[in-house]
Amino acid sequence: MNKERFEAFTDAVIAIIMTILVLDIHLPTDDHSMRAIIAIAPSFLAYIVSFTILAVMWVNHHNLFLHVKTVNHKILYTNIFLLFWATLLPATTAWFGSDIYSSTAAWLYAFNVIVYNISFSMVRNEVLKINDKLRHLYITEIASLIFNIVALFIVFFWPPFIMISLLMGTFYCGRFNQWFVIKDKVSY
Repeated sequence: MNKERFEAFTDAVIAIIMTILVLDIHLPTDDHSMRAIIAIAPSFLAYIVSFTILAVMWVNHHNLFLHVKTVNHKILYTNIFLLFWATLLPATTAWFGSDIYSSTAAWLYAFNVIVYNISFSMVRNEVLKINDKLRHLYITEIASLIFNIVALFIVFFWPPFIMISLLMGTFYCGRFNQWFVIKDKVSY
């Protein structure tokens, strides 16, 4: 399959998901006070976390496929599996954002992100089968998965922790990729 078509499809789906995320933030039309803004703060914070996760994933996906010449059917289907879990993020984000103190909503949100991480690992594994130069990227993936699994257990005691841990994991892994892992100069 043509790599450009594959990347265009992935970019489009991620852009749509990022747009859908904001649709669950409802600003009150009858109350323009700080109290109204504070009331929607949990939804907005959940939006920020999910948007950041998707943005970092898009950058990582872009960097991964810079080194790929063609896309086979296994990469195509594992990428669709990744996008499936990404499309669930707006729903789990909205549910968690509606009550950030709900252990069930936080757990489901964390679970969604963990399966999303695992599916990204699956895509990376398929890419590694055709391009072995990228093995060093496993470090970031393992760190991200560990951050998210630890968070999955902590949310039972303090559900808002999921937002903190996901942002920490996202920035840590993104910075790690930027400083230590990505060795090729990337031109945009």
